[in-house]
Amino acid sequence: RRVALACVRQEAAMRSRVAADSFVSASYLRDQLLLASRSSENLVDGCVGGFSRTSSLADLAYVAVPGLTQRVVHNRSVVSLANLSDNFSEIPAHESPVVLTGGSSRPLAGAAAVAMLSTLMCGYSLGSMNTLSKPLRAALGIPPAALTPEGVAIPLPSNDLLWSLIVSIFMLGALLGCNATTALTDRWGRKTYLLWVTAVFFVGALLEAASALPECAVAGGWLVCFDRVLLLLLGRLVSGIACGGAAVVVPLYLGEVSPAHLRGALGTANQLALGLGMLAAQLLGLPAGLGTLQGWPVLLGLPALPALLQLLFQPLLLESPRWYVVMGNDIMAEEMLVQLRDRPPDDLEVQEELYCMLEAARRGHDLLQIQLERSLTRASSHSSCGSNLGAQSQAMGATGCGSALPAAHMSLDDVAQLRAPPIWQAVATQPAVRRALLITVSLTALQQLSGVANLFNFSSTYLLARGFSDATCASVAVAVHASNVCATLLTALLMDYLGRRRLLLASTFGAAACAALLTLAAASPLEPWAPPLCIAAAAGFVGSFALGLGPVALLLPAEVFPAAYRSTGAALASSVHWTAQFATTFVFLLQAERLGAAAFVPHAALLLFGLVFAAVHVPETRGKSLDQIEKELSRS
Repeated sequence: RRVALACVRQEAAMRSRVAADSFVSASYLRDQLLLASRSSENLVDGCVGGFSRTSSLADLAYVAVPGLTQRVVHNRSVVSLANLSDNFSEIPAHESPVVLTGGSSRPLAGAAAVAMLSTLMCGYSLGSMNTLSKPLRAALGIPPAALTPEGVAIPLPSNDLLWSLIVSIFMLGALLGCNATTALTDRWGRKTYLLWVTAVFFVGALLEAASALPECAVAGGWLVCFDRVLLLLLGRLVSGIACGGAAVVVPLYLGEVSPAHLRGALGTANQLALGLGMLAAQLLGLPAGLGTLQGWPVLLGLPALPALLQLLFQPLLLESPRWYVVMGNDIMAEEMLVQLRDRPPDDLEVQEELYCMLEAARRGHDLLQIQLERSLTRASSHSSCGSNLGAQSQAMGATGCGSALPAAHMSLDDVAQLRAPPIWQAVATQPAVRRALLITVSLTALQQLSGVANLFNFSSTYLLARGFSDATCASVAVAVHASNVCATLLTALLMDYLGRRRLLLASTFGAAACAALLTLAAASPLEPWAPPLCIAAAAGFVGSFALGLGPVALLLPAEVFPAAYRSTGAALASSVHWTAQFATTFVFLLQAERLGAAAFVPHAALLLFGLVFAAVHVPETRGKSLDQIEKELSRS
């Protein structure tokens, strides 16, 4: 109590000399507190000793994911000095998080916008096959049914299987692209790899559009013939490879160029770009747009335009400073950081961020661990991140924190992986890693086995076969993507307000209920209530998915895995994601032919199973450090 009271008094005295703004950066408050209390170092140590060295600030992943920011600023282990005394009570009176500000600039906004063009192209290519299915299948000669002279429609399962392959081969390409990304981004750099991804998008779009050309043509005196379906398959595969690469490198790039407190916002913006791309593809694919026998080649070739724009504005795409640090090029790292923050090189915050980045790479620690130590722990002889930046800079080459570590260019995850056993060995010996892998892989598989991808890709084909009108099919296609965009805007706020676990459970139950309602509507297409129920159920299905099951499964690998296995766990989850999506989309039309109106019943059953699984196995991670989460996983 005496320590807490003294802390409050010291903080009040310090605040009289600090700007009146009630929300300032944690590092600034820490430095001011140290300057104001050098004569009472022991007391200061007692004041700041209550802060956890392993709080959420210390273990935030270098990736832009919706909801990640809230885990940083709302963890009660990081509180404002005005409520510092609450940190010493067992149950804090209330949360009063330090609100981290600054870091945004025009160069950062420009770099993020150019990078997210890849996500926009990915979403567009991913959603371009749904409303376009009817004219495209007619143009390629693979209709879903053939008419007899008597006017009876005979289903053609082989054509449905071929159309399923055209749609799903995109996911197979994405699986190849995401598996190749990690090694290539480390070798080439984030910017260079992103530009290669753009070039692949451009080639894929041209190949898809070229499938409209005549199958035989004279070129240079030679008769050249090709199969249009095979050309479209090749174009979809190439576009999928680009999308898989973009799905990995864009969140990584955004996470590395942005300040920690902006990563969640940029992650939400990136997801929004994906949803807007899919929505644009649906709108342009309507019969009133480019969804005609003459317009479909233009629709498939449109991703070439943002690809050209991205190449044109590539000077705005600044390289990741963290990548330069990992590669040992400190000079270029400083230059990129200065440009991204749009501040002079001698700016204190820029120098501090650069120093912490360099020291993090040298020590093999995470950048935010260093920042937290500087901000919220005592300055002592064994800490390399005290308050005096000049002394730190002078000592960088001569002294270090802790024992000798691997090469200076190695990052936290690199060093941790060298020290840790392989993940498969850890699964057998460490309960926390085993359960983290079970949770992430299971939720990622459930994400796609829920059937949401089938609504995105086959809603028009499925509903037309059930007897719904073209207008209803178009309304469903637009409604599901509009619902996806709206839900994405709410995701980060709800994740912070409700928590990951509660939102996941509500989302899974809502998606299962909407799948049941969609089945009811599909069973009675001629009833007057069936079309509006079908539209509402489909939109509710996707909206429920986008509010919880989608983003939570994306976020959890960054929160439940220890640092040593975070990148491996995320890579496994990504592979499971694209594999499950490929399998689900490839078999859906065959599934719909066999089950009819009950095509979504298996997905509803899997969602109910996933609801039970999540209730039993998935912990709440909001406001918890990796250490806290690991202990909870180990106990269960």
